[in-house]
Amino acid sequence: MDDLKKPILPGKGNSDYERYLRTDELLSLQKPDQELLHKDEMTFQVIHQSSEILLKGVAFELGRARTLIEEGDFANACRLIRRANQMLEYPVSMLHVLETITPYDYHIIRAGLGHGSGLDSPGFLSLLHIGPRLGEAFHAQLHKAGVTVDDVYRRHAELFGLHDTAERLLDFDERAHIFRFHHLKLAQRIIGGGVVGTMGTPVEVLHQRMEHFFYKDLWDVRNRITAKANEAMQKG
Repeated sequence: MDDLKKPILPGKGNSDYERYLRTDELLSLQKPDQELLHKDEMTFQVIHQSSEILLKGVAFELGRARTLIEEGDFANACRLIRRANQMLEYPVSMLHVLETITPYDYHIIRAGLGHGSGLDSPGFLSLLHIGPRLGEAFHAQLHKAGVTVDDVYRRHAELFGLHDTAERLLDFDERAHIFRFHHLKLAQRIIGGGVVGTMGTPVEVLHQRMEHFFYKDLWDVRNRITAKANEAMQKG
């Protein structure tokens, strides 16, 4: 039994768990205690690094889902989009941990960021990259089936695969929007709403970017459905 406790995988670490996850490297990516500009900088780094790992996972699953949509495998595409959406919940919630850093202490930490900004997040930028491509794959399938977004929602039982995919895409779009909103409120809470951030970018720009949606047509179809329902009620 003692042999089962001995690591057999290559790499550093006293166990295969450590070697497989490369915890020796992962846990050395934060500043040593003696180099911290403020003790809260550990929280700042851990939250951001954890978010980047999760966002990498989100983008990876969405990339797989895009391929499945292109292949017409809507069931498995939706399964992966649901997984990605669940993963995206955590970077959103972790933003609130950063709210526990006071504005004065943040500016001590900020001195070590250089020109670093959340707008440079590789993880979120990857979502901005894959989001439109998911939409392109979806609309290609609409074209192939000879239907419109309105058809998909009106005939949702008949076109369940396309309808389910549309709803999962909308889930993703909503979560990305929520992430932007919470990031904006974090910035306003920590550095204020009418100031310039670390890259010389006004916080107001974060507000402007919140107006962006990946799948505007999936939001707009609700307006048309409601308008038709209201028109029918008035006629009735």
